[in-house]
Amino acid sequence: MIFDISKKYRLSDKKKILFLGASITQGRISKSYVKMLKKRLGTRQYKFINMGTAGYESYNVFKKLDKAIKTRPDYVVLLAGTNDVLSSLDPRLAKLSRKLKHIPHEPELSHYCKNITGIVHKLKQKTGSKIAIISLPVVGENLDSPENITISEYNDELKKISKNENITYLPVNEDQQDYLISQIKGKGKDYIKSLKISFKALFLHYLLFMRLDTISEKNGYLLLTDGIHQNSLGAKFIADRIEEFIEQG
Repeated sequence: MIFDISKKYRLSDKKKILFLGASITQGRISKSYVKMLKKRLGTRQYKFINMGTAGYESYNVFKKLDKAIKTRPDYVVLLAGTNDVLSSLDPRLAKLSRKLKHIPHEPELSHYCKNITGIVHKLKQKTGSKIAIISLPVVGENLDSPENITISEYNDELKKISKNENITYLPVNEDQQDYLISQIKGKGKDYIKSLKISFKALFLHYLLFMRLDTISEKNGYLLLTDGIHQNSLGAKFIADRIEEFIEQG
């Protein structure tokens, strides 16, 4: 019997999906939407490249883009800005971020827009990929909080950039807001400005092997584990939108 290898998908035949962002994309303290998509779409036709890095702001993604471009992606999905927002609301965090992440500018919306636009331009110049920008997910589940008001301002700019650059905008934040309004009228638990809750979540998950969804429940959130990162439901909103984008071809 002759084995016809032409009927099998070779590595070169697979479409490469590149994911750019920070810890929500990396998926260690957040339920991994990349792994969700890998399970849904399978690896026969697609190769999944996760370059999410914890702590990254939009500037860091932009500065590290050359390495990402070398993967020669067919699709690029960008989710970056949560850390930009949090830095903009916390001067101490902003100072620490500029020092540790070597960010040369203040955490302002104008700089964020410049970084995101720079990422998109470079991807368009150096790749033939189809590009999607994900709206920033909720931070805490009180939609009237300073964090979520600021998130909405950043997402408004992402919509404009997507329209101007003729790329896809994935309204994940809008989906999550609709869900929170339907379930708790958008008046959920606030984001707590402390790293302790995130470190505790890491401890419970990796040392005591507690499920992220259990941690989420203990912390009083519907979509989030620690006020920032996604539980299974939060990640599902992201995966659903990306799956639609990929299947549209």
